[in-house]
Amino acid sequence: MTSIKTIAVAGLLSMMAAAPAFAQEAIQEPGAFAFFYPNLDVLNGGAPTPAYRMEGLPPSVMQSYNERESGLAGPDVWHHRRVHHASSTMHDGRWHG
Repeated sequence: MTSIKTIAVAGLLSMMAAAPAFAQEAIQEPGAFAFFYPNLDVLNGGAPTPAYRMEGLPPSVMQSYNERESGLAGPDVWHHRRVHHASSTMHDGRWHG
């Protein structure tokens, strides 16, 4: 019985001695931060959002990125015209041979 009481007292003392852990806020005023820096991510401590990182890229990159993300981009297929190597024939308005 004395060992159970000793364990119980040790458990109570350890609970009383342990300080509660509070999460530290990353940004004090998230609303004010989002107002003054609309392209930075409040939840990641001010890390740039993907839109902010792509802001400096040329428009062609933005267009291809938007097409790919929306699913509207078609497959990249190279179309070759037919060439007849055996004979000199005209096909598609050009001489081949």
